[in-house]
Amino acid sequence: MNYTIYPLGDSALIADFHSADEERLLNILTSLTQALPSFMHESFIEAVPSYNTVTVHYDPLKIKSHSPFQLMKAALIESIDALEVKEGRKNKDIVTIPVLYGNDYGPDIPFVAQHNDISVEEVIKIHTEKLYTVAFLGFSPGFPFLRGMSSSIAAPRRQSPRIKIEEGSVGIAGSQTGVYPVSSPGGWQIIGRTPLKLFNPGDSDNPALLSQGDLLKFRSISKEEFHRLEES
Repeated sequence: MNYTIYPLGDSALIADFHSADEERLLNILTSLTQALPSFMHESFIEAVPSYNTVTVHYDPLKIKSHSPFQLMKAALIESIDALEVKEGRKNKDIVTIPVLYGNDYGPDIPFVAQHNDISVEEVIKIHTEKLYTVAFLGFSPGFPFLRGMSSSIAAPRRQSPRIKIEEGSVGIAGSQTGVYPVSSPGGWQIIGRTPLKLFNPGDSDNPALLSQGDLLKFRSISKEEFHRLEES
């Protein structure tokens, strides 16, 4: 397992993993994020994953050492050495996200099509035929950053971000795709919208519909089905 550990300020450190195998890398990051609370020093606060790193936040005031970073680094190395990597895709259910593409619900889909010299219908076909993996949640509560999008529908972020993007909007930014769980500003190219609620702050146990390592597919739906699901 090839990785580098370095400090982030005086109360965090980053484990940066190096692997060309995206699925193996995701399994490592997911397994480590889940395992760290059991391994780490009492000063441990949380582990935050991204595409190829796990950031470990801690309280240096709880560490009786001249070098809190070195102590936490040693604990992190010990955790990684003892890590049992779970194969995330085996026997895992696939979450289906229904999406109404285009028009007012996906105003940027013509740009994505034009940018890639394909039709709007082809953008929808390519976006819905792939199997995606949730790499991590971030940016806003429950926002899933997804691995697996085809480069044939990649598109740059908008030059002028929108002040408000509606809850459930499905977007593309570079080679990434994701879903806005709550209304917020943003600069992603919006290609559609889902009626599913991806974030429910009233659920204290599981407010986010998705979690790191989940598998999902998008499914194109009609306007009638969108409103029916929205009301259900």
